[in-house]
Amino acid sequence: MISLQDLLCELSQRRGSDLHIISGTLPSVRVDGKILPIGNEIITDAVCLKIAAELMTDYQKKSFEGRGDCDMSYAFRDRAENSMKRCRVNVFQDMNGTSFAIRLLSDKIPSIDKLGLPNVLKSLSAKPHGLIALTGPTGSGKTTTLSAMVDYINNKMAVHILTIEDPIEYVYEMKQSIISQREVGKHVVSFAAGLKAALREDPNVILVGEMRDKETIEIALNAAETGHLVLTTLHTSNVIDAVDRILQYFPAEQQNQIQLQLANCFEGIIAQRLFKRKNSSGRIAALEIMLRTPATMNLIRTGRAFQLKDYFRLDGMQTMDNSIAELKAQGMID
Repeated sequence: MISLQDLLCELSQRRGSDLHIISGTLPSVRVDGKILPIGNEIITDAVCLKIAAELMTDYQKKSFEGRGDCDMSYAFRDRAENSMKRCRVNVFQDMNGTSFAIRLLSDKIPSIDKLGLPNVLKSLSAKPHGLIALTGPTGSGKTTTLSAMVDYINNKMAVHILTIEDPIEYVYEMKQSIISQREVGKHVVSFAAGLKAALREDPNVILVGEMRDKETIEIALNAAETGHLVLTTLHTSNVIDAVDRILQYFPAEQQNQIQLQLANCFEGIIAQRLFKRKNSSGRIAALEIMLRTPATMNLIRTGRAFQLKDYFRLDGMQTMDNSIAELKAQGMID
């Protein structure tokens, strides 16, 4: 019987990014953005349930039974390279039974330069305080970009970095900084609880894996206002939608206050999309970037986020269309 270890080794050998195990089908991998079936053995629901039971802790089993899905991290030995590798695993129930979406993480945290990201991300990473939010659809590389920014700080500054993740993906080696990594469900019950506790743990930099509820957003904004650099993610397709998404978590009578807080503390909001590299393997990110300027602050403060795009060609900012056009001009993508 085919094993999870075998499938993950195949994913690594093919230089894929994701492994999909759907009950009743052949397993498949995503390579350069395309889904490809592998092997000739259909994975049954019984096999999926067995894998899930072996992977999940009691806390994760309760989450899975209650919500129908859960996240976790997993390490395996890549036999071809004789090294340990890490994955982010989402196990979920669907009409076919129990299924998995598994993201293979890079052995090493890639640098901002190696990812081909603009130098403005280095400038943002060096900010002493404020909110930096990275947004984009699932699988757009947000976690990798944030990890590169955290590692840039780790290499350059003697600070305390605290991460709250679900699950822990990249494991950082302490360099100039000291780093505390906490996992939701293992070390802390929720993002909000971890973030609230973080304010008593003397961090300079706080990475919050995702702002997914009202309480987490409120605490993140307060932390950014009180002298911490807060890095986080959202799930929207562009910068303007990210601003709107933050406000949508709050009742109408509170939105003016949140607009003022966000305008006062944000340093940058970045939307990211991945494209296949032209004439080579791998993918590269196009970025829409909004920075803190008097104009962008004023538009957010006064509830005119829909006008923000008019200012994205100034002061180091860029639209997604501009970023894509630049990558095409450089011959990086089709």
